[in-house]
Amino acid sequence: MREEIDGIVHHWVRAVDDVHRSFRRRARNYVSFARNATLRGVRLPRPDVVWASSPPLSVATAGRWIARRHRRPWVLEVRDLWPESAAAVGLLREDSRAYRVLDRFARTYASSAAATIVPTPGLVDLVRGHGASDVTLVTGAIEDHPPDAAVRARVREERGIPSDACVFAYVGAHGVVNGLDMLLDAAEQVADGPAPAAPVHVLMAGAGSAKAALDARLAERPINGVHVLGPIPKQDARELLAAADVGLHLLRPDPVFESALPTKVLEYLGCHLPFITTVPGLPSQVAEATGGDLATSADDLAGAMRRWAARPAEERRALGEQAFAYGDSTYGLAASVDVLEATLRRAAGR
Repeated sequence: MREEIDGIVHHWVRAVDDVHRSFRRRARNYVSFARNATLRGVRLPRPDVVWASSPPLSVATAGRWIARRHRRPWVLEVRDLWPESAAAVGLLREDSRAYRVLDRFARTYASSAAATIVPTPGLVDLVRGHGASDVTLVTGAIEDHPPDAAVRARVREERGIPSDACVFAYVGAHGVVNGLDMLLDAAEQVADGPAPAAPVHVLMAGAGSAKAALDARLAERPINGVHVLGPIPKQDARELLAAADVGLHLLRPDPVFESALPTKVLEYLGCHLPFITTVPGLPSQVAEATGGDLATSADDLAGAMRRWAARPAEERRALGEQAFAYGDSTYGLAASVDVLEATLRRAAGR
């Protein structure tokens, strides 16, 4: 399907859906998208340069084949290091044949691309270790979504959340690797302990392989103040964040996550939200620079939630503005666009 959005022509291709049902279905999604994107891409007019964004690694396969067909250079964007990230989230074993095959592909792609783009400094050396010679840092960019008092009040009213509550929001994947049991453990500690200075509420939106188990746990042992919404459209997610005071970034411990800054964090900063992370390294550095916290256990997270609830609403709002100001100065759109354009022009030889 062809669609024009903001003056840019998009070509949509079909892929196997419902990727959270099983690993097999997720793998079929990766393969079917790469196949259909390749078939579509080779039939399009000759481009100046092909830009392939991974993960999954199969997108790099499509990019390389399309570039070959048109005899044009291609640029590889590495947002997560594969297959290392796939092993970190439990999709692959490092001693498996599939891991070794993907590792060979990853190194071939990194060394053959005209240029490689990474979104975080920690990935630069790791991608060079895969054989990339031209690596450019292009950080993700935040979009400004300032607080809207009317939306905040409406969403809170719809969820039965009092206006004086301190609201924590987790919007994203509900996979095993996200370790959301720790969030429920922390929320349970807060709910069962002494009453915090302000009511504590937790909003959870998203889907993933661990969601059924999380739902079963809450059905058996409900936690006061925890609201589970399931997957929601992007606009609804932003309205949810407008109702929140603090964002939540949760992942199980793994060194591969310590050098990455997920788009979820940038979304929090763009929505004027400080955030709590469970990941040391770059995520914790950004969290602490923007007034947030690092919490590596359920006890730590419960303590952080209590501290935020004890802060006056005005202080929470001020920290939200501090978070946005840091995000805008560090991950502003204009600088990222300039670096990206220069990289694509260099790769295209223009």
